[in-house]
Amino acid sequence: MSILPGPVRGANDQRWADATLTRFLGIGVRTVLSQGSYLARLRSVDTAGVTIGDLSTAAHTNRSATPVASEGPAVLQGTAGSTGAPRTAILSPGAVLSNLRGLNQRVGTDAATDVGCSWLPLYHDMGLAFVLSAALAGAPLWLAPTTAFTASPFRWLSWLSDSGATMTAAPNFAYNLIGKYARRVSEVDLGALRVTLNGGEPVDCDGLTRFAEAMAPFGFDAGAVLPSYGLAESTCAVTVPVPGIGLLADRVIDGSGAHKHAVLGNPIPGMEVRISCGDQAAGNASREIGEIEIRGASMMAGYLGQQPIDPDDWFATGDLGYLGAGGLVVCGRAKEVISIAGRNIFPTEVELVAAQVRGVREGAVVAWYWTLTRPGLVVAAEFRGPDEANARAELIQRVASECGIVPSDVVFVSPGSLPRTSSGKLRRLAVRRSLEMAD
Repeated sequence: MSILPGPVRGANDQRWADATLTRFLGIGVRTVLSQGSYLARLRSVDTAGVTIGDLSTAAHTNRSATPVASEGPAVLQGTAGSTGAPRTAILSPGAVLSNLRGLNQRVGTDAATDVGCSWLPLYHDMGLAFVLSAALAGAPLWLAPTTAFTASPFRWLSWLSDSGATMTAAPNFAYNLIGKYARRVSEVDLGALRVTLNGGEPVDCDGLTRFAEAMAPFGFDAGAVLPSYGLAESTCAVTVPVPGIGLLADRVIDGSGAHKHAVLGNPIPGMEVRISCGDQAAGNASREIGEIEIRGASMMAGYLGQQPIDPDDWFATGDLGYLGAGGLVVCGRAKEVISIAGRNIFPTEVELVAAQVRGVREGAVVAWYWTLTRPGLVVAAEFRGPDEANARAELIQRVASECGIVPSDVVFVSPGSLPRTSSGKLRRLAVRRSLEMAD
């Protein structure tokens, strides 16, 4: 099984259909199911080698109960591609089941009392895992279209209230958005929520705290906050905190001041995590930053078209972090670290500070070190407001004060113009390349 997204607003129907079928063919898919207008668009393409069927009809046909091979491919999961070209992870039935069981065990899913509610896209690993984990546990689940959330994010709270949901999941930007504009919230009951997973992108401790405090009058329990770590290569979840603890923030003090990082819990059952520092692994709670490596029963068999991986080998994630007393802390991507005057600065720190400037869109900031014509830190951000000059000056001052580095350039672009992946993550390398080419 593999799931690809429908067309986004403004897409050319014919190009979307051509590109979608090309991607399916590229990963070996020969039967594609769709519905409504999507179905008609796909059927309009010359589909040699691909059978296109109506999802509503297929749902009522007889299904085979023949067990599948435990090590054969069950899910072909696309990776995010936020820092490079996306790849396809091959997940076996055993890997998927192990991840779902590990997640359910960690959060204590109970079919008799739990209700899930999600608007996450099913073509994203977190959205798919949330749905499948509820199904495996036998828990009721409310699903809303991702487009409905995008059109009106505060409807998410109404869905949670109406369903009496005990469990939900979303990337960090959704919690930040609700917390920032909490004055718009009224007449919802969030008292049943005990699990609110936060994953898929860096966690903003201040933003998540603001969300929890703003939702407290509506019955929200701050202990339900579960900032987590995962990736498509491990099916989804890697580390998840125990419900009831809430947000744990680890403070680190260096030459540029104090920094807060969210603690993302310990590995779920069946998974292991270590920090690789050169030729050796860092000890638990050592706070020594190195590359995060993982292994376990949830791991992929390999990338499509590449050599299989040994399930007993450690998989280098490309993420940097350390192990603290409460679990894993992620600092950023290894390839994105900015090294200046002997200091390592993570772009996410700069981006979170820049997003505090009025008019700058949260989750729409990219920072990197320019090495071409004008060496220095560059910040690109989507901006909407009447006074770019003052906003630019405030951004530079904030970053200099809180991160200890002065941006050499700040580039404001119109909302929605920074390229993103199908799951909504900023395509960092694409942003960087497009601006460097325009220079």
